Parts: sequence; C-alpha cells; structure tokens
Amino acid sequence: MAKPPEEQTITLEQALVIAVQHHTVGDLSKAETIYEQILQTNPNHTDALHLLGVIAHQVGDNERAVGLIKKAINLKPNFAEAHSNLGNTLKELGKLDEAVTSYHKALAIKADYAEAHNNLGVALQEQGRLDE
Repeated sequence: MAKPPEEQTITLEQALVIAVQHHTVGDLSKAETIYEQILQTNPNHTDALHLLGVIAHQVGDNERAVGLIKKAINLKPNFAEAHSNLGNTLKELGKLDEAVTSYHKALAIKADYAEAHNNLGVALQEQGRLDE
C-alpha cells in the first residue's frame, strides 16, 4: 500500500528541482528554504550551496554569496556556472580584478559559456580594458 502524500519522502535531487522551480519564478524565499533544508541533510551539496549563494547575491548579501559560492567551488572546482556567478558577486563588491579571474576560470572550464563571455566583457569595460 502506498504511503499517504504527507508521509512520502522525496530525494535531495527532487527537492533541488522543486527549489529551482521556485527560484526560476522569483519565489526566492521558498527556494532559499528548500536549499537550506537540502544543506541540513547534505552540507556539501554543491548545487544547493551555489544556488543559495545566487539568492544571497540577488538580495544584496554579497559577502554571504561569496562564501557560499566559494564553498561550492572548493567542493567542485570545475563548476563553470559557480565561477561565473562568483565573478558577478565579486564585481558587485567592486572587486573587478577578482571578478575577471573568476570569469576566466569559468571560460577555461566551459569555453562556449556565453554568459561568462558577456560578464567578462562588462567587467573589462568597467576597468577601461577595452582592447581585451
């Protein structure tokens, strides 16, 4: 006999899918809650760390965002999206040299990553490095 819906458990990956759906439609509070619940079960869940960092960046808590995204990168060094989002957060903090480095790391991992190319171009432009 199947469990009633309120007693069914979901996997961390199913929870992540639900959180990303909330995140995508702009329900940051609900997404954040689910990401944090995932991290209570698995503190080293790289996607939850990264996406919780993205939310922190979206709400202006850039110092927290840097910490969360760096933790995700430390656990998964070839995480191109995390490197790019770290760059976005560092750029927001005015750390343009570090942001450029993060974008370069993202592109070294995923050379065709259009968003990282764009972000790198914007950061270089802000530095006055138009030739690059």
